[in-house]
Amino acid sequence: MSPHLLVVNPNSTAEMTDRIGAEARQYLPADIDMSTRTNPSGPPSIQGAADGKEALPGTLEILQKTDFDLALIACFDDTGLTETEKKNVFGIGQAAMQTAHELGQPYAVLTTSELSVPVLEANAKSYGLTDSLICVRASTIAVLDFEQQRDSANKRLIAAARKLMEDHPELRTIVLGCAGMGGLAEEMEQHLNLQVIDPIKAAVTKAVKTLTVPAVSLH
Repeated sequence: MSPHLLVVNPNSTAEMTDRIGAEARQYLPADIDMSTRTNPSGPPSIQGAADGKEALPGTLEILQKTDFDLALIACFDDTGLTETEKKNVFGIGQAAMQTAHELGQPYAVLTTSELSVPVLEANAKSYGLTDSLICVRASTIAVLDFEQQRDSANKRLIAAARKLMEDHPELRTIVLGCAGMGGLAEEMEQHLNLQVIDPIKAAVTKAVKTLTVPAVSLH
């Protein structure tokens, strides 16, 4: 039987789940099955601690009641990652920041709302991934803009990244701090001439590696 990857979207926007799933599938070996789940009791998007708290019960219920070999929590806040008792669960936020940390060069996280900044700063600290972290910066672009106005949101994100680079000339890597930004890294790299980490790609890559090496908890 093929290994099964479960992709869980902690928010209730099914269109976002579908796009995240399509992005994840691109980086997944053909011999690994994949399914996606949307949290019907979550908010439409997660921007800050209050949204994360609302999304937590439904996210944990999906993880608890679904069989899987690997699971991705497809929210950069990693909603439910530290609370779940299930094994082989990966948060896209931790995976992306860990990928940047392993490069050993100054990096920054470019996220959506100002409300998300303290959550992500606390996560980075709890993960021990702050040595090379310059800052967590809000782009002030709403999560759902990446679903409903994707071209416009992408242009605004590139502009926000340019400003981040101007403010921090030592910057070498930008981590895209929202699942909605998945799929935009390659184009951004072309515009910015700077390494950009896609959180969905980072999480899938790290999850798949555990199938061929002894599993190491990311908690």
